[in-house]
Amino acid sequence: MIQIVANLCWMVPGVVGGSEEYTTRLLRSVAANQPPDIEVQIAGLRSLSRAHPDLVTTFETSTLAIQGSRRALRLAAENSWLAARSRRADLVHHFGGHVPAVHPASVVVTVHDTQPLDMPNNFSGVKRAYMARMLPRSIAAAQVICTPSEWVGSRLVDHLGVDASKIKVVPSTWDDRTPAEPLTSAANQGMFPELIDREIVLYPAVTHPHKNHTVLLEAVARLSKSRPSLRLVLTGAPGRAQVDVAAAIARLGVGDVVVQLGRVSHEKYRALLELSHILAFPSVYEGFGLPVLEAMHWGKPVVAADATSLPEILGGSGILVDAHDGEAWAEAIESVLVGSSDTTRMVAAGKARSEAFRPRESARRLVDVWRDAAA
Repeated sequence: MIQIVANLCWMVPGVVGGSEEYTTRLLRSVAANQPPDIEVQIAGLRSLSRAHPDLVTTFETSTLAIQGSRRALRLAAENSWLAARSRRADLVHHFGGHVPAVHPASVVVTVHDTQPLDMPNNFSGVKRAYMARMLPRSIAAAQVICTPSEWVGSRLVDHLGVDASKIKVVPSTWDDRTPAEPLTSAANQGMFPELIDREIVLYPAVTHPHKNHTVLLEAVARLSKSRPSLRLVLTGAPGRAQVDVAAAIARLGVGDVVVQLGRVSHEKYRALLELSHILAFPSVYEGFGLPVLEAMHWGKPVVAADATSLPEILGGSGILVDAHDGEAWAEAIESVLVGSSDTTRMVAAGKARSEAFRPRESARRLVDVWRDAAA
């Protein structure tokens, strides 16, 4: 029996974004396809049980009795409390991108992206200095480095000269808790009556600068003149570019076209996907791009930026557009809304492509990493 400790002490639920979805979905996939030679234990904050009760009831869980809002306290706990609980483990998987200085067992680390190295101006000097010190040390300590995409692995090679043989791609997956069939009808759910009979372009993203909301606003400003039923629905928490997004909405005069819903529940997001005609994803930086995969899986056409990991995830099943060309975004979106046979083929291709990221396959890849690292 291989004993694995999954380090989730870094994960403050609702705060860390895509890395939380990536980690919890993978662990759920492992639980659903539990191999007989693997025993997984979770170490996490006490808020984990409220945010993900299914995980703490599925896996043996050690709870760190702090809220986790103070990073220094979390890091100290990883080097003491977590280290003590990992002494008898065969392997510790640090899903948060860094390895504590004290790590008694063999180590796997997941690096979700290299944005602090690729786009340093998006981070404070303190964060850049921390990553410049922590990332190389963590990579050196790990037997295996997991990345969500080949693109992230290539950036580690380019930036830090990492041996490519140490890098294993373990992609994200869709949420296997959601039924494969669609909701009876989002319209009948009564969740979004204001969106019924509208042409919905959906973009789920925190308003951070690299999410590139402005180009989408420019596109819908062009399209709304000839398509009065068009609505751009934005979900996601407010980020560092929230003020800039609000200013662009006012400048472009699209206040009646844009619907900002903020962070929504899983159920509401699923209803929005059903209502939407297209998922637009103009982000200029993604380590994976989970909303793109979800849209493909649930049968929605995707227009995405031709940048970072997004071409890899789409695999030719969607439309790729220059991230900064508003006119090209308007043309691509309109070509989907027209509803030609090309759109039908795109949907079919997206569904087929999404099968490469099914939960069983992602779980298999992760378990293979654990077996190799513990050998």
